Amino acid sequence: MFKQFFYFSVILPILGFSQHQLKGVFSPANEFKATMLYHLSEGNATYMSYGTVNPQGELQIELEASAPSGIYKLVYALPQADHNFEFIYDANHDVVFNFNIDSGVEFINSKENQLFQTYTQAINNAQKELLQMYAKPSMDSRVYKRRSQKVDSIQKRYTLLSKGTIAARFINASQPYIAVKVESSDSYTKNVKAHYFDAINFKDQVLQNSNFLIDKSIDYILRMHTSSTPLLQDYKTNIDTVCQQFLTTKPSFQLTSFVTLNDLLIEFNQETVALYLTKTYILPLAIQLKNPEQIVKSKDFMRVALGVKAPNFEINDQTSLYDLEAAANYLLIFWSSDCGHCLKELPKVYSYLASHPEKDIQVVAIGLEKTTEKWEKTIKIWPEFIHVFADGKWENKLPKLYEVEATPSYYLLDASKTITSKPYLLKDLMNVLDQK
Repeated sequence: MFKQFFYFSVILPILGFSQHQLKGVFSPANEFKATMLYHLSEGNATYMSYGTVNPQGELQIELEASAPSGIYKLVYALPQADHNFEFIYDANHDVVFNFNIDSGVEFINSKENQLFQTYTQAINNAQKELLQMYAKPSMDSRVYKRRSQKVDSIQKRYTLLSKGTIAARFINASQPYIAVKVESSDSYTKNVKAHYFDAINFKDQVLQNSNFLIDKSIDYILRMHTSSTPLLQDYKTNIDTVCQQFLTTKPSFQLTSFVTLNDLLIEFNQETVALYLTKTYILPLAIQLKNPEQIVKSKDFMRVALGVKAPNFEINDQTSLYDLEAAANYLLIFWSSDCGHCLKELPKVYSYLASHPEKDIQVVAIGLEKTTEKWEKTIKIWPEFIHVFADGKWENKLPKLYEVEATPSYYLLDASKTITSKPYLLKDLMNVLDQK
């Protein structure tokens, strides 16, 4: 898997007495170069230290005596949001780990992290055994009760073992729904959903300082459905439930959390769900908190999100996008005559559509250009496209209107000009077109 790694300039060491260490071994060693360590608190990530990974994959970071206990994040590659893991530091012991690019992190010492990690593995395995009962043609009530009691005993055992530790906050908050009697699959599913947040205190500062609440919330939004094919309304209802839980926290924390959830929904190809979250919760909160940057970001996202009508623009002096009525679908391509990728991809799009007239797709090619000379020569190759000259290139209003940051960029619209797809790569576009 391709990764873009950190290469940092020289950073002056922080003076002070080193009390404990963060030590780890990364594998495969040649995949890792450097790390950044952050302390997480009140929704903020405070930089603590930088560490290099040697050719053997070994990392060692000195933790100063002033380093507070709590939740830390180690970033090991870019983008940071995708390449990091959190851990607990109790300010009394070293933290030692192994990290494998495929299997993730394993803690070698540190009671806090080992407790939570072994608890998570044990409780997940026990729940999986219980759920396997529903895959069988008939339910053995004695086995069901035994497996249910196993889940309960693991929870109680680790609650006792973790007493007085930071890990206890996470273990207590992770307590699953435990059926007191044999339940049908439907009843069990409904009860798991109904009691999903019972053990979680959203006002807990330790939980707020970690990614725990976000992980639980995105899991609820995307997985807690009674139907195997949930409708948009099901997702909206789940978002409402999650946001209701966050109402007990500070508005600033709510906004930070909702924006993070929004980004995750987009990452999981749930942009229409993210649109609901933005319109219903993020934008009103941003306005309430007088956060101009987030207000602009929310409005920009809402303007070109999946499911909304694409912004109108002039094609020529007599025609606009909304005036076009000849096709069942429209493909907007933002490109430039001096873009090498564009000159490779647009001929492929042209050839594909020419050989598939049944798709009934009209291309509107918006050329982001500084001069007309090369553009006029290039567009002669694609006479079936409707061509728009966007003078000024990136200074033109159209790339800003459509949040275009690179060329080529694709927007697929239906007959009413509603955005139905935003393929990122040519192969993604071809996959979408094949389904038309």
